Amino acid sequence: MEIIVHRGTHQIGGCATEIRTGTTRILIDFGAELPDETGYVPPDHLEIDGLNVGAPGFDAVLLTHYHGDHLGLINRIPDSIPVYLGRSAVEVHKCFARRLARRDPEGFEVSQRLRTLDAMVPLVIGDIRVTPLPADHSAWDALMFLVEADGKRVLHTGDFRLHGFRGKATLPVLEKYAAGVDVLIMEGTRLSGGSHAGISERELQGRLKEAIRANKYVFVLCASTNIDRLASIQNVTPRGRYFICDHYQKEILDVVRACAKSGCYGFPKVTTYGKNLEHRFRKQGFVMAVRGNPLFAGIAAGYPDAVLVYSMWEGYLDGRNPALSAFVKPFKESGRMQVLHTSGHAAPEDLKAVCDAVKPARGVIPIHGRRPEDFDGLGLSAPVIALADGEVFQL
Repeated sequence: MEIIVHRGTHQIGGCATEIRTGTTRILIDFGAELPDETGYVPPDHLEIDGLNVGAPGFDAVLLTHYHGDHLGLINRIPDSIPVYLGRSAVEVHKCFARRLARRDPEGFEVSQRLRTLDAMVPLVIGDIRVTPLPADHSAWDALMFLVEADGKRVLHTGDFRLHGFRGKATLPVLEKYAAGVDVLIMEGTRLSGGSHAGISERELQGRLKEAIRANKYVFVLCASTNIDRLASIQNVTPRGRYFICDHYQKEILDVVRACAKSGCYGFPKVTTYGKNLEHRFRKQGFVMAVRGNPLFAGIAAGYPDAVLVYSMWEGYLDGRNPALSAFVKPFKESGRMQVLHTSGHAAPEDLKAVCDAVKPARGVIPIHGRRPEDFDGLGLSAPVIALADGEVFQL
């Protein structure tokens, strides 16, 4: 078995990791570059022979989750190569693709051919066996992958955390199914700095509750696919107050409601925004999930005493997203904005906990971080294998 991190050993996002045997090749994630602090996204020149250049040579592409820095280049994959994503994550991604279909018809078409994965149900691709394991992340239905071939075992974590609602299940699952792997390929986003200070999703829910109960009109700006955050917001909305979103957000929540096993994700209070209901919203008060665009800015302008809860990475406010910055500006300038957020990525101590649970025999390959040497300070129970992009690691 060989491992090649085509991109991601020294950067966050744009991930692509190949695992291959003598007869089978799979790729885990095929992500786009993240924008810089000015909002500029450089031309993406990542070329992988057998995938987006040359004759098709990969047997499958497996996606850990639907964030663009992990699947943003899938429209460059030939139709003959199957692409897999978690079952309910596929449906969420289809909602997103439908919304952008007018300006990205190719992306919509690709979303329709995604094949589905189920956590804990193995998939055999040639002589490689892949078992998807559930991961707690800010994307719904995120997965880790346990890859087995040639008598070797590799765990690829994708993006994960332990401080979300479903994080407590991660270590027991890893101890049961992935202990003693040969190599652990693990993200290190928060080691690079810039990620939000770590509080648990449950602690954040308590702070959201305080902010919402103290104000009659509350706009909450968060990612439309951050389902845990949206569940927190709805679950602390007081009885008698509206929990509002637009049609697109409602479509995503309906997908989640249909597949979720926990009542936490039932979203029974959600109301789709409509001007005909404005008098009710104004009388009873509301919490509204919004995004940084002119539509929501127009609605917010009608509530000069409303509060904005900003629940995203603060780095987005550095100018790289002009529409988002414009939406936030009046709230920020008037002192009506609160930042309440927690990261979708693992804290340093959680990286160590995962390594301790898995106990990789050969070592840990860092990805999704700027400096693999940052792993050296974690006191891991296994050696750190710092690779360069494109380097072949023989297992």
